[in-house]
Order: sequence, then C-alpha cells, then structure tokens
Amino acid sequence: MPKSIVIHSYKGGTGKTSISANIAALYAKNGKNVCLLDYDFRAPSMQVLFKPDIHNTLNDFLEEKCEINDAIKDVSSKYQLKGHLYVGFADASTESMKDMMTKDRNWEMKALHRTLSGKNKLYNELGIDFLIFDTSPGVSYSSINALVSSDFIIVVSKMDDFDMAGTKEMIHGIYSSLGRKTGLLLNRIPTEQFPLGAGQKELENAMGKEFNLPFLGIIPCYCDVQVNGGKYLFVVEQPKHPFCQALSEVINQMEKHLEKT
Repeated sequence: MPKSIVIHSYKGGTGKTSISANIAALYAKNGKNVCLLDYDFRAPSMQVLFKPDIHNTLNDFLEEKCEINDAIKDVSSKYQLKGHLYVGFADASTESMKDMMTKDRNWEMKALHRTLSGKNKLYNELGIDFLIFDTSPGVSYSSINALVSSDFIIVVSKMDDFDMAGTKEMIHGIYSSLGRKTGLLLNRIPTEQFPLGAGQKELENAMGKEFNLPFLGIIPCYCDVQVNGGKYLFVVEQPKHPFCQALSEVINQMEKHLEKT
C-alpha cells in the first residue's frame, strides 16, 4: 500500500529539505513512484535544488486554481531514475510567502481537505508508492496539515540543547495527540560529538529512551553536503557518499516500523 511520509523539525537548519529530496530520489532510483511536495510555504527551497520550469504551484492547488496533477513536475528523466519522481513546488515569491502567513483557520481546514483529496488522487491516478512532504519547521497550519496527512513522521534534530528541548516538547505536545508513527533522526552531528563503535549504539539507545521514539539514525555533519546540498542530489551524483548510505539505513529503519502499520 502507498505510504505518506513527513520530514519535520522543531526549527530550521536541521537539513530536512536535503533529507527529503534525497530520500525521495533514492526511492525513485530504486524503481518506486514517488511524489515530493514542498509544504514549507514560509520559506520554500525545493526550486533551488530542482530549478523547475513550472506554471502551477502547490499554492495554486490549495487555492483551488488547479488540480494536484497540474502542480507537480516529473523530473525522472532528468535524473535517469528507474521509477517516477514527481515534485510539487511552493510559490517562492515574497508576496506568496506573506499571503500564506495571513491565512485563517477556515482556509487551512479547506487546505487540509484539498491535501487529503490530492493525496488520494496521486495514489489512484499516478500509482504513487511514496508521498513525501517537506514541511515548515515548528508549528504552522501547513506543517500540521502535512502531519495529519502522514503515515510516518521523520523528526529531524541536531544535538544542540535548544533544538533537542524544542523537539522533545513538540513530540509530546503534537505528535502524541496526532497518533502518527514517528521516528527520530539526528542530523549534522559535529565530528567531535559523533560516536564510534559501541558508543554509537549507546547514544542511539539513550536518545530513543529520552525522546520515547524509535531511533532512525545519526548522520554526521558533512561539509560538502552543506556546501553542495542545494546544487544537486547526492544520491544521484555521489551514490557512494556516506550521507547516501546513512539515508539508506534511515529508510530501512523506517520501513521496519511502517510494516507494523
């Protein structure tokens, strides 16, 4: 059965957009049909990575100006992927970002219904295996709508005290009430903090207990990923990079929990 996955974080700067895009491409590279939606309407960035030529955005879809099929672009041939990779882009203009910040609760409820209907349409008409949402950090209507639409949440955190404290509060305050399966991923861990050997397993166990969540993995801070992360897809250009191998393990861990749904 198709699954929807949300990559979320307490605050920005965790690398969730790079993780979202590369997980989507990795699935498509392995023959799955994937749709990646940029639901970070306050600071969209997928257009920087994919450099699309688009006529309709996800904003247009939520405003009922077009259908979901009109707001996504098939980029599979560009990256020579076995499966299909469709990407939906948010409007990156300043006017649109300001406009999204003024939406009221009634509009957002309608947007949720549009999101759910669009999700079913992608499953039924395009044969999507995995629908992946890249969301706004923190608590916003658009991120909540994506979370409600998900089967699994990957919450990404760094190891600084501010991020971890906020992530812990968000887990207990939001995720628990939504009843969605959730896994923790630590990303951009400085080399001096990155554990080796048995130390890594100890950290994983400690973090799992502290956050009361399944632990999906630890990804070190790779300078080249931070520098080039917005220029190309690592799983396509550098498939043997440790970052790509770490994402493969994240997928393996996540699918173990998805099998239990």
